[in-house]
Amino acid sequence: MPLPVLDNRELIHTRTITMKAFRRNDGLLEVEGHLTDVKPFAHQMMDSVRAAGEPVHDLSLRISLDDSATVVDVEACMDQGAHDICPGAEPNFIRLLGLQVGPGWNKNVKAAMSPGRGCTHIIEMLAQMATVALQASWASKAGEPLEMPPPEQRKMQSSMLNACYPYHESSPWVKQHFPNAYIPLVAVDK
Repeated sequence: MPLPVLDNRELIHTRTITMKAFRRNDGLLEVEGHLTDVKPFAHQMMDSVRAAGEPVHDLSLRISLDDSATVVDVEACMDQGAHDICPGAEPNFIRLLGLQVGPGWNKNVKAAMSPGRGCTHIIEMLAQMATVALQASWASKAGEPLEMPPPEQRKMQSSMLNACYPYHESSPWVKQHFPNAYIPLVAVDK
């Protein structure tokens, strides 16, 4: 169910982020991210002017990952940056080579791209691109059946447990699908 429509407001900015994952013929996983920022009116920036509907940002990044989720190739494209100098950061994203999607990803990305060697918006997008890579790797082929052991033999990754509402250690979902990780809530008398 979508959010209810509200009256008495005016659209002043739209950020659109699209992410896609692809399996390459050579077996590598590619994740592409694309971000645009657009205003519905003309506006003056510090060093340029944007017409209504003209992007403030039009940024893309592609990362290629091997079977261990290690970045083996990267390509950045800044068709429109907030400033004319922004595309100068494109070649610096090669600093992501060798980083591995998993625990510490965001910290390692920031360390590789600091200080001021990248683009804030692309760096922020990389956090979601890592999630897309994980989502894509769970079902890498169309129609591929999900093979799971019986619930009592399943082990939930510690990084997943308590990561969200269904994965809370006391949720009915965890009790049903990962009973070994389930911890019942204990009532406390006041």
